[in-house]
Amino acid sequence: MIIILDFDGTIADSFGVIVDVFETITKRPEKLTDDEANNLRGLPLLQILQGLGVSLWQVPFLLARGRKMMASRIDEIKPFVGMPGVLEKLHAEGHELFIMSSNSKRNIKKFLKMHHLNTYFVDIKGGVGIFGKPRALRRLIRGNKLLAPDCFYIGDETRDIEAAKLVGTKSIAVAWGFSRQEALEMLEPTAVATDPSDLIRIFEEI
Repeated sequence: MIIILDFDGTIADSFGVIVDVFETITKRPEKLTDDEANNLRGLPLLQILQGLGVSLWQVPFLLARGRKMMASRIDEIKPFVGMPGVLEKLHAEGHELFIMSSNSKRNIKKFLKMHHLNTYFVDIKGGVGIFGKPRALRRLIRGNKLLAPDCFYIGDETRDIEAAKLVGTKSIAVAWGFSRQEALEMLEPTAVATDPSDLIRIFEEI
């Protein structure tokens, strides 16, 4: 099967670093309290940025700066527990794996190499705009001569599921990332995974 994965919030547990980076960029006078951070966690990325005081018009510029700042902190980011083994198994079973993300391709490749995951992926599409996932998904599919109905897009945000529907791919929502499970389920993805090991089960059942 052809499996396209989001990166932040799906493979990489980068929430804390993302919040720190945007607090620095926006020169927030006080850091978020633990309660404030927990309230943001579970929200889509756009709402997280708004919660940090980022206006919509600032998003493209700040995302570009954020990617550069994350490059120096990529070694602080770890894969979600269980995710490396899941990726290894999916690859070993012959599935074609891709990544599409708002994070930079350089950051993603460095992360994958650090965690010995770099040999599992056919292609990586990075630097996707916050509103540009449908277009980027189409480009990845066309660029690799794939067919949208044959693809599964795995992501942790509502915009990931929405992008999959617009492009015509199947979707798997993961509940350990940015968006809350109930928000994801409302969009009726093809399947919902509450733990990385669920991905193995879902593809075995399919």
